[in-house]
Amino acid sequence: MTLIVQLTDTHIVEPGELLYGKVDTAAHLARSVAQVNAMRPQPDVVLITGDLVEHPGTETYAHFASLVEPLDAPVYILPGNHDRPEVMNEFFSDTAMFPVEQPTFQFVIDDFAVRIIALNSHFDNSELPHFGPRRLDWLKKTLQASDKPTLIAIHHPPMVTGVEFIDMVGAEWFDGIAAQIAQHPQVQLVICGHGHCDIVGRISNVPVYMAGSTAHQLIATRGNDHAPSFDVRPTPPVLHQWISTGFVSGSHPWPAWVEEKRIDRESGIDWEDLKQRMRGSMT
Repeated sequence: MTLIVQLTDTHIVEPGELLYGKVDTAAHLARSVAQVNAMRPQPDVVLITGDLVEHPGTETYAHFASLVEPLDAPVYILPGNHDRPEVMNEFFSDTAMFPVEQPTFQFVIDDFAVRIIALNSHFDNSELPHFGPRRLDWLKKTLQASDKPTLIAIHHPPMVTGVEFIDMVGAEWFDGIAAQIAQHPQVQLVICGHGHCDIVGRISNVPVYMAGSTAHQLIATRGNDHAPSFDVRPTPPVLHQWISTGFVSGSHPWPAWVEEKRIDRESGIDWEDLKQRMRGSMT
C-alpha cells in the first residue's frame, strides 16, 4: 500500500498579506499541514501540484517553504502557471522537494510501490498550459524505462472538464500525453489542480483527479461560458491510496477531534464487536 496526499493551488503571498486582499492563504496551508501531520497512518509522500505562490520570487517561495517545513512526510512540488520553474529550481536546489531534470523541469520518484512522474505544464506569461516536444520526449523515455504502476502528476488538467474557463485552450495541448498513456498500461492515475474545484474525468483510458484548492474555490457553471464565483473556503487534503487493484482517491480531512469521536469510543462497544454487528448473518 502507498499513501499519497495531494495539496494544490496554495497561492502563498508575501508574509502578512492576503490574497486579493481577502484570503489568508498562509493560514489555510498551515491548517492543511496540521491535518496531514495528524493523519493515521501517515502518508508516504505529499505532492503539491502547482501554483505554490501567487507572485514567484524569493520572498514568496521562502514563505511557502516555511509553511510546509513542518510536514512529517517527504514533500515534492510541481510548477503551476503562477510559478516560475527556473526560480523554483534555484530556490529549492538545497532540498529534495524539486529534483528536476533541465530543461524540462520534470522529475520521477521511484522510492515507493508506485512510481510518481511529475510533469511541467507551465507556459510563460500565461494562465494556459503548454507541453511541447521536449517535455513529451522526456515523458516517453521515462515511461519506457519501467513498467511499475505509475501515477502522473501535473498542474493543468489534461482532460475536457466541461468548465469553459478551464477548457478554453482546447484539448490539443495534451494529445501527446494521451497518446503516451494509451501505450503504457502501467499508468493508473493522473492527478492535477488548477481549476480550484474537484472534478474527475479521463485521459485515454486512465482516470484524472482534479483536486480543489487549498487557497480558495471557483464555483463555475457547466456548459455555459460564465465567469466563476469566488469562494474563500479551502478544500481538505486529498488522499490517493494505492492498493493491489489500483488507486482509490478522495477528500481526506483529519480534524483535531477525530480520535475522540471514533464510534467505538463514543458507543463504548469494542470495534471488533461493532464489525461483527455490521456483518450480521453473513458469518
